Amino acid sequence: MTRRLPAAFLYAAACLVGGLNAAHAIPPLVASDVPTADKGLVEIFLGTRYQKTGKIERQAPFNELVVGISPWQELTFEMPYVSVSPSQGLSESGFADAVVGTKVMFLREGARRPGMAVSFEAKLDNASEPKGLGSGAVDYDVRWRTQKEWGWFTGLWNLGYTFIGEPTGNGMRQYRRDVWFGAFAQEYTVAPRTKLLSEVYWKNSDTPGDPSSLAADIGFKHNFSSWLQLQAAIGKSLRDGNLGGPKLRVYAGVKIEFLAVAPEQRS
Repeated sequence: MTRRLPAAFLYAAACLVGGLNAAHAIPPLVASDVPTADKGLVEIFLGTRYQKTGKIERQAPFNELVVGISPWQELTFEMPYVSVSPSQGLSESGFADAVVGTKVMFLREGARRPGMAVSFEAKLDNASEPKGLGSGAVDYDVRWRTQKEWGWFTGLWNLGYTFIGEPTGNGMRQYRRDVWFGAFAQEYTVAPRTKLLSEVYWKNSDTPGDPSSLAADIGFKHNFSSWLQLQAAIGKSLRDGNLGGPKLRVYAGVKIEFLAVAPEQRS
């Protein structure tokens, strides 16, 4: 049974996340799952992410808020605090672009059929693009998600498309390409409370002439209780010379669940 936390904790958590860029996916992997949060259930992801490409980016804390609004739909919000260290120049830190979105599960997984969901996210333009904290434009992401469990093994497939906004610098529009994304992730139940994770994902670069990414992650999820989960993952590019990046990607954090409404109000 999911633990119901007091209203004071709910208020504090809402303030934390509300004052909380985002990675278009629920941690610790890049690929996303199908199930939505139950109606009235709040999920908070708190952690830290380190990624090294042409620059070093640290997200501490990384934050995501998920709220179930029906048995088949949830709302999401992300806006982590980031520190960016380019290969040349001074480091910058501050809040990154916020991401707001929703996920709709239109087919629940059955004994012989996979579960399916579609998500829509908008990455806003609230962070500073000159400082490297934001992209300087609004992006829109659509993702199809499929998931099927076979005993101790679960497979997850993602196919996404991001409409990339074109920022303006020095009065001139900077050309960007839309991005295709594909991923295949796996979960392995190795103990009643523990799952090992792995994934392979690909996406093209939004900058013309830059190489596409082909990378992989491995990690785990461990449930300490029905409301607290520890998560971690590490990965890198699968291409020679880390072409397309990332050279390294690390995430570690926790997932906290609690009910925002009384059980009798969830039906």
